Amino acid sequence: MSMSKSLRGLLALTLALGAGSAFAQAVTVVEFYNKALDAYFITGRAAEQLALDAQTDFRRTGMTFDAIAATGVATGTTRICRFYINLNTPPTSSHFYGREGVDCEQIQAQNLNGFSYEGFDFAVAQPQGGVCPTGTQTVYRGFRPAAGGKTPNHRYTTSPETYNLARSQGYAGEDAAFCATNATDVTPTVDSAQKCGTFYYPAVRLSYQSINSEGTPGSFERFLANSTTTFNGYAGVTPVVERRASAPAFSTEIIDGLTTWTVLGSSTIDADGLNEIYYSTATAYPRAFADGQVVNVNRQLTYSRPNTFGTVTQVGKRTYIGKESVNVPLGTYNSACKFATELVTTYPGTGQTVTTLSTDWVVDALGIVRTVSNVKTASTTNPTVEVTTTTEAAFAQPL
Repeated sequence: MSMSKSLRGLLALTLALGAGSAFAQAVTVVEFYNKALDAYFITGRAAEQLALDAQTDFRRTGMTFDAIAATGVATGTTRICRFYINLNTPPTSSHFYGREGVDCEQIQAQNLNGFSYEGFDFAVAQPQGGVCPTGTQTVYRGFRPAAGGKTPNHRYTTSPETYNLARSQGYAGEDAAFCATNATDVTPTVDSAQKCGTFYYPAVRLSYQSINSEGTPGSFERFLANSTTTFNGYAGVTPVVERRASAPAFSTEIIDGLTTWTVLGSSTIDADGLNEIYYSTATAYPRAFADGQVVNVNRQLTYSRPNTFGTVTQVGKRTYIGKESVNVPLGTYNSACKFATELVTTYPGTGQTVTTLSTDWVVDALGIVRTVSNVKTASTTNPTVEVTTTTEAAFAQPL
């Protein structure tokens, strides 16, 4: 008979922590998401988990971690108690998890308004100096204060990627909270109707206004070309064209597939003719991102013209954050797809490093309607230059 996941986790935890109760019972702590509250909740209580499975407003995210039942605590673990918080100002329907001997007794003694003690939920090892014992996995915690009608909420995550994603969604990072074994991360889910992922759409030309942190305004238009070309040996390539009144014509070269769009490089036509940049690794982006999905970028840039840049590298990632309302001159869109992009481009020949952090809001059938980008150029010979630019769609025209 194979050993269960929870039993394996319990044995691993016992070995990691040293001798303890031989009869400690393993439990699986499960994370739920409450759609109505836009909040997360964890519980190690099996009966409660089954009850929440029957509620339409709750769904399991896929995140779990192994712990020990609070009734049979092993040496080296700490029991975790739970309080339910219900307040009118600010509107609060949330839970707080505290540590025995540190939080539980003190909060009970204060008799805080709106706090209801719900007993001990489970027991886990605690990080020491922010580091978990060997053989255990870090469970991180973040906190989102009440804002915009949303309840305050603690969220627990089991990977640095999900932890950082939560931080980008407004949760202040509180670092390591628990140490567990056999933790699983959030299961990505795709809403088949969301269509989040395609930045450029055919049959529409968008006009943009921009302003940067130096007060310089700008304007340009962007559209997906209605014909294909050949680029760096690839056939069937579609240019995403950008035109500015006082700048060379520029285009991003993509292959527009049924389920992905793939970036191959870019082209510029200026007074000296054509200059093309080829990506050594073409980056494919799904047309429908999963919640929290990340596409990593790791490529070399090769230029068609001679230059002194050396071997240029570009690394980073694009993360789908979720949907939110966005208001731009073109209009207000309640379900815009939000993406965060990080790119670091290194030019060893000139001693420059360009770090770009940007957030894009994309509307189905239109494309990018808002971008906020921060570009920091560091050099071995010149002072660092940092510019933030906000770009918004102002007009849409059928092609």
